[in-house]
Amino acid sequence: MDASIDPVAGIEWLAGLFPVRAARRRPLTVMFTDIAGFTAYAATRGDRAAAHLVQRHDRAVLPAIRRHSGRILKRLGDGLMAAFASPAAALRAALEMQQAARGVRLRIGIHAGAARSRAGDLIGHEVNVAARIAERALGGEILVSDAVRGAADGLAARFRPARALVIGGREPRLLFRVEAAACQRGPKARCMEGP
Repeated sequence: MDASIDPVAGIEWLAGLFPVRAARRRPLTVMFTDIAGFTAYAATRGDRAAAHLVQRHDRAVLPAIRRHSGRILKRLGDGLMAAFASPAAALRAALEMQQAARGVRLRIGIHAGAARSRAGDLIGHEVNVAARIAERALGGEILVSDAVRGAADGLAARFRPARALVIGGREPRLLFRVEAAACQRGPKARCMEGP
């Protein structure tokens, strides 16, 4: 019997020892990831190929979550839900994920807001908004809310307006596609945003 431990399972087990708690005065930033076209891929290629693709997702996503002090809250089939202490940390992680996701059409949605902690999970309207944003992202795309964009000053990213997210009974939420940007160097270094 092989007694080796899957490194991904080991990371998730350790992360489970330190639950995320929603801050009282500072909102959390919630990220959802998944693989665009995964259902069709699994149907045509089979379970073994689908499992291999999920492993490639994990190799692109998990190291960036660790480096930016994120926390995996739960697995969602071909993706996951993670929380970060700040929008900037989540955006840095997302940019790294997309760079590492060669051959994986990774979709990422990020939103910041208040959430309630419940048995190691986060719930609430703002979490639902983050999930809807991720659903709207295309393969290879990072899509964020205006709350995330507003907290990303100086980050090496450009923000392109996307179609607003409309949820019944609420004001439309402005969304932005995120692209890596070149930054100017020097003591007053800033990254240039798109128009």
